[in-house]
Amino acid sequence: MRRLERVMTRVLGTVALFLALLGCSEPPLAGASKAKGDAVADVAATEGLSGSEVAEQDAGDAANGDSDHGDTAQSEEAIEDASVPPADEVTVVQDGQDADTDLVAEVTDAVSVPACVGCDWQQQPPAPHPGGKGPHPLSAKQTLAYGSGFGQGYKQMLVYAPLTAGVWPVLLFVPGKQLASGGGLVPKLGYPYDALLQHVASHGFVVALVSVEQSALDADHQRMADDMLAAQAVLTSKVTTADGDKVAYAGHSMGAKVALLAAYKAINLDTLDKIADPVALILFAISNDPPPIGTYQDAVPLAKQLVPSAATWYTFVQAHDDAVAPYLDAKKPNAAALYAALQTEHKQLLVLHGTGAGDPNDPSTPELHDDHAWPLTVEGKPGSLADFAMPDSHLDALDWYGSWKILVGVLRFHFQAGDPQWGYGALRTHGGVGPQGKVITHEVYQQGWKGNP
Repeated sequence: MRRLERVMTRVLGTVALFLALLGCSEPPLAGASKAKGDAVADVAATEGLSGSEVAEQDAGDAANGDSDHGDTAQSEEAIEDASVPPADEVTVVQDGQDADTDLVAEVTDAVSVPACVGCDWQQQPPAPHPGGKGPHPLSAKQTLAYGSGFGQGYKQMLVYAPLTAGVWPVLLFVPGKQLASGGGLVPKLGYPYDALLQHVASHGFVVALVSVEQSALDADHQRMADDMLAAQAVLTSKVTTADGDKVAYAGHSMGAKVALLAAYKAINLDTLDKIADPVALILFAISNDPPPIGTYQDAVPLAKQLVPSAATWYTFVQAHDDAVAPYLDAKKPNAAALYAALQTEHKQLLVLHGTGAGDPNDPSTPELHDDHAWPLTVEGKPGSLADFAMPDSHLDALDWYGSWKILVGVLRFHFQAGDPQWGYGALRTHGGVGPQGKVITHEVYQQGWKGNP
C-alpha cells in the first residue's frame, strides 16, 4: 500500500509542478514542491527583489568583486574532484543565482515570500517562522529501550512528544560520536541536543533521539543503522501518538551517516515494507571519514545504490568552516561526495556561514561559529559551565535560522502542507539580521531538483 501511495505522490507532485509553472503561485497539493527555480536568488528573493533587480544586484556585486563563496575557483576544483555530476544533471547555485536564470526571474516574481519579522541574529524569531517556538506544549520526556541482550545499556531512545492530543509525524534523530549524553559530570541522554529536539517536537512531531553507540571504540555504523531501524519499529508500536507511516530521519556528524545507512536499509533492503521509508533526511555535518579506530565502512557505495525512484528527499546541511568533516576536501568523502553519489532527483547541499574571518557576513560579538559543533545546543547563552565544556555550542542565529529553520521547514512541507520556501526555497539562505543591519546569508551550494520535484 505504501508503495502505491509513493507512486501516487510522485504523479501528483509532477502535476502540481506543471500547474505551478503555468502560473499558480502555490502548489495545489500538500507535499508538492515548486520547480527548481524556487531555490532562486535566495537572499534577493527574501528581500523582495524582482528578477531584473536580482540581475542588477549581481552585476554590481561582480563589479565590486563580491562573492558568497570566497575562493570560487578553489571550491569548484574541490567539488569536481569529489565527482559531482555536471551542471546539466544538477542545479548548481552560486552567488545567489540559479543556473536557469530565466526560470529564476519568472518564479521569483511569482512567489510570495513570507515576511521574517524580528529576525535579529541574537533573538529566536517569532512564529510562524520555523525557528520560532511551536504551538504545542510537550509531555514529559520518555526513555524507551529498543533492544535487549548484549549491549542493552546503549539501546535507548529519548522521546519528545506534544502534549496536545493527536497522532503526529515522527522524526528519528541520531547523535554524533559520543554525543548521545553529556552536559556535565553526570551523563544525561539527549542533553547536547535537547533544545533542538524540544523545538521540533513543539511544532507537532514525535521526536526520538536514538542512542546507537556501544562505546567510544565502536565504529560499526552498519550495525548502528540496524539499531536505528529497530528503534523505529519499537517507537511506532509503543508510542500511540506516533504515526508510523510518516517518518523522517536526521542526524549530526556520525549520526548523519548512520541515518543515511538506515535509509539505504529501509528503502533498498526492506522489500516487505515492515517499516515506513523515510520521507526526508536532514543530515547535519555528515562525517564519513575513516575513524582512527575500527573498520572503515564507506557510505558512498551504498549511497550510489539507493533507489532513485523512492519518494525520499535528502538535505545536507554543512558549516563552511567545519574542520572535523569538511565538505569540499576531495580526500574526505563527506557531504559533497555523498551528495554526488545519490542518484535521486531530490537532493540539496546547503552551506551555513558564520561571522568569522573568511565568511561573507559582517563580524559580530559574540562570533557565530560555523564549525562542526554548531548543532549542539547544551545551554541558552554564552559563558556558562556547559559552554566551557562544549565551546561554541550556545544557542544563536546558526541554530534558529540555520538548522532549526531548515529542519522544521522540511518536516512542515512534507507532513503539514507547509510553505516550501523554508526548507526547499528562497528562505533557506536567510540567517537573521546581523549587528550591522545586514542579513546573515547562507548558501545553496548545490541542488538536484532537475525540474521535477
